[in-house]
Amino acid sequence: MPTLSAITNQTICYTTTPMNIQMDGASAGPETSQTISYEISSDNANLFDQISIDNSGKLIYQVKKGTNGMANVTVTVRDNGGTANGGIDSFSRTFAIQVNPLPEITITSDKGLSISKGETAQLTATGGATYTWTNAEGIISGQQSPQLTVRPQSTTTYRVTASTASGCTLLKDITIEVKDDYQALDQTNFVSPNGDGINDNFVIKNIDMYPNNTVKIYDRSGRMLYSKTNYTNEWDGTFQGSPLAEGTYFYTVDFGAGKPLLKGYITIVRD
Repeated sequence: MPTLSAITNQTICYTTTPMNIQMDGASAGPETSQTISYEISSDNANLFDQISIDNSGKLIYQVKKGTNGMANVTVTVRDNGGTANGGIDSFSRTFAIQVNPLPEITITSDKGLSISKGETAQLTATGGATYTWTNAEGIISGQQSPQLTVRPQSTTTYRVTASTASGCTLLKDITIEVKDDYQALDQTNFVSPNGDGINDNFVIKNIDMYPNNTVKIYDRSGRMLYSKTNYTNEWDGTFQGSPLAEGTYFYTVDFGAGKPLLKGYITIVRD
């Protein structure tokens, strides 16, 4: 009887790249003058575009595009000794090839694919069991979860690796365009600097995304009471260290030549 070593079951993630397995321990048995040949068969031919074995015992298979599942593959070694007088000229081993599917990933954004600078978006990936997001500009939280919270300063591509329960992985990315349109700026028009932590300062939401800014504040007569380049929401309704009286004041936010000039009013209320 010929010989052939046991063949380990194969588990792979779906790929159309040709795979190969080298057979070990194949011989004609003690009759060393005999030669051997290989034969191969499968109980699930629809799983493969091709499956073959050459004279060296190298098995090559290629999974059919878009398929997954399991096939039992039988490799037979045959010698040229014949079967006369009760002789045995073949020996077979069967093993399994399991092809697991890749995750089918989708990524969505709650703000769409285009946001104003300063906005925060939540990206949600589906189709996997676990998720890992690659480091990128503007990530706030969620790198090891399906939901990634981002606040990018410029157009940025975010990439996630999703894994299935069987360990198959796939990469997917999404690009968020960031518009430099100043639409995410939001100014409070009411200041009550009483130290309670609510409306104590003049706040311009998302001003940190535009550091090349100059904020100026005036009284009704046009006298400038405050000026700050790279404003960071610190004005608390004072002038030269003294609290200003209740009333209406005016502000401008200058972003530089050729940029928009924002202006409006602030009402100071003290209670």
